[in-house]
Amino acid sequence: MRLYSTIEKKVVEIEPIKRGQISMYSCGPTVYFRMHIGNIRAFVNWDVLHRALMYLGYKVNRIMNLTDVGHMSSNDDFGNDFGEDKMDKQARVEGIKPIDIANKYIDTVLDDFRKLNILSPSGNQIPNDLTFTDVEKYGWSRATEYISEMISMIQRIEENGYTYETKQALYFDVSKLADYNIFTGQELSEKEVGVREEVSVDTEKKNPADFVLWMKKVGKYRDHAMNWPSPWGDGFPGWHIECSAMSTKILGEYFDIHTGGVDHIPVHHTNERAQNIGAFGHPSVKYWVHNEWLLSSMEEKISKSKGAQPLPEILKLGLDPMDIRYLFVSINYRTKITFSLDALKGARNSRLALTRRIESLGTNVGNVIPEYIEKFKRELENNLNMSGVFGLINELLKSQFPKEDVLATIYDFDRVLGLDLQKREEEGIDKEIEEILKQREIARLNKNFTESDRLRDLIYEKGYRIKDGTNGQSIEKI
Repeated sequence: MRLYSTIEKKVVEIEPIKRGQISMYSCGPTVYFRMHIGNIRAFVNWDVLHRALMYLGYKVNRIMNLTDVGHMSSNDDFGNDFGEDKMDKQARVEGIKPIDIANKYIDTVLDDFRKLNILSPSGNQIPNDLTFTDVEKYGWSRATEYISEMISMIQRIEENGYTYETKQALYFDVSKLADYNIFTGQELSEKEVGVREEVSVDTEKKNPADFVLWMKKVGKYRDHAMNWPSPWGDGFPGWHIECSAMSTKILGEYFDIHTGGVDHIPVHHTNERAQNIGAFGHPSVKYWVHNEWLLSSMEEKISKSKGAQPLPEILKLGLDPMDIRYLFVSINYRTKITFSLDALKGARNSRLALTRRIESLGTNVGNVIPEYIEKFKRELENNLNMSGVFGLINELLKSQFPKEDVLATIYDFDRVLGLDLQKREEEGIDKEIEEILKQREIARLNKNFTESDRLRDLIYEKGYRIKDGTNGQSIEKI
């Protein structure tokens, strides 16, 4: 398997620490709100990587964190540690405890993952009855369940001389690490420009780029709802230490792959790497692998603050979750995607065209075609070359191989694609189409022709054509 290594800035051959095994940590969501579509792109990308590794015969030990404390509202920009805790803030908005906020939104993560056919970090289908109470059994790790491990790791970092303490916090001193900015190549002075505003918050802070390992329950955080005792006083962990502590506790001091979005590179993953070196004297992650942004039509990164929609809102447009998955699966993780309704419609049309071609092969499933299985593996091993994968499918559909063998081979590919290609389209949309037809008939009776036309167009987008006659509506597959 070859993947793009962010530190080496090139595609490299992945050489596992243990032969035939891959240990992988994926940065998961902060569970203070429902995930938006930009978050979801990353989780689909890493689901494909996970499936590909298993398909290629690796034993995969993967975990994904659920951040339920300590992620500040300004962390995503320049790493400022003195913003509002996202969990605390949302708890005040909704009038419930932060832990209840976490539990509520963990369940929405599970719901979105199920809809999009994303496997659990353990590599299993997510059971319909799985809730926040049992997520650790399926490879998720909740930050609040690892506070003692975080404190122990911070103590090691402190003993190794990388920290200093102020009245408000315990900091990691980034000047102690010569290659702190190895990801970006920035000089420390360049990085400090973006974070300088925080010096006025804690005047004892030495370098603007230093980051919090443990925040004390003093000053603006004297009333912070979630806090624990520690050697530095009651308080709560910094965001970055959570991932370092959980990943190394579960996967060990050395593990193979750490995934995340490119927005994690300059701050969060830079600080994670620093902490690992501070604690163990060496980096823990062998390969850092990042997916590119999902962009708005204005070519800006899609984010919650700029109106990015959660999955249920997008599905209200009449889309199937597999349309969204198709869009993200069909484009390489290293490529920016401009997200729009037109892009979704294009993905839907491509997916429906593919499923119809597959349906035309019949229902008899034969044997996989060995030469195409090998070609498929080569495309996966080539930095997840998804354009090559879909090219192979198209080639297969045009080939002279027995239809039942073509069908078996494409179904085998779908173990990685996760597009539910064995699910016949009629099984998935009949009831939905009937409901839209009923709504359209009511609109026509009420002479609401604008709504009637909208519903007609919606049905067309779903692959059906309506004909209006003297006996009412009739429908045919396009």
